[in-house]
Amino acid sequence: MKPTVLLHNTRIRNRALMLVAALGLAVVPTKAMAHQVQTNYFLNGPAGDSLELQTTFSNGQPLKGAKVTVYAPDQPFRAQVTGKTDNQGRFTFTPDQTMSGNWEVNIERAGHQDILTVPVTEAGIEINELASVDNSDVHYASSPVAAAGSVAIALACLGFVCFSRKRSAE
Repeated sequence: MKPTVLLHNTRIRNRALMLVAALGLAVVPTKAMAHQVQTNYFLNGPAGDSLELQTTFSNGQPLKGAKVTVYAPDQPFRAQVTGKTDNQGRFTFTPDQTMSGNWEVNIERAGHQDILTVPVTEAGIEINELASVDNSDVHYASSPVAAAGSVAIALACLGFVCFSRKRSAE
């Protein structure tokens, strides 16, 4: 094989490896702020003893089919009530007023989440004391393992190109 053909093939291979390295770095996961969820709430029921929640994305779209888990104050690791939001992102539950304390409501679907603390006394739900836990709702384009793999592939390609250039210069 002629040296000029070999040199031409080496240049093509090196350019292809540089392209693979650049693409490898381009697919590294980056932090992306997703549209956040927010939950509106109000008392419902004949005695105002039920809490109706409506969870939506920040653009107003309802969070349909989200898993809702409610924990009582005396059993924070065992679900007291479970269910799903309806097509309008609504869910209603009635806490047991004999279990005074802070009830926790976790609303979650596909990485979007809202957590509410609902204070309940013998008199009922303390609607003015209800609080939402701050959720930044951050998503990543992929997992950290994929990021490490992408960087490793890119560095291996760049190292091979540098090694090939040194070798062909000799």
